[in-house]
Amino acid sequence: MSEDRISKPLPPDSPATRPFWTAAAEGHFVVQRCTVCGHLRFPPGPACTRCLSPDMEWVPLSGRGTVLSHLVFHQAYSKAWAAEVPYSVVMVQLDEGPRLFSDVVDPERAFIEADLVGRRVEAVFDRVAEDMAVPRFRVMDE
Repeated sequence: MSEDRISKPLPPDSPATRPFWTAAAEGHFVVQRCTVCGHLRFPPGPACTRCLSPDMEWVPLSGRGTVLSHLVFHQAYSKAWAAEVPYSVVMVQLDEGPRLFSDVVDPERAFIEADLVGRRVEAVFDRVAEDMAVPRFRVMDE
């Protein structure tokens, strides 16, 4: 792990989110599914956002989806990210339904000027601590 990676803030970890981070550290994307109505929810929460039931289970998803929105950060809003500028941030609609924001793995900067909306992406997991990895996305070959 590089020094700049260590200085970046870690995502919040709690008993409610621990199953997500454990799975991500193992290279799997999981979300909560309501056992009453079947609704998939992300981010994790204490109750279903559709029926308000507290009953849920963790289920694996493919980690694949489609870019709904793409923007490029040309300014570091935190010193921890200065070495990354410019970098792409995307909103991804996962194939199974949930949406999330993340960044794009793009070491050659091939997609900085590209329009990624509508492009297919898949999750990759960037280890940020011994027991934590953050899902990021890479553009899939067409």
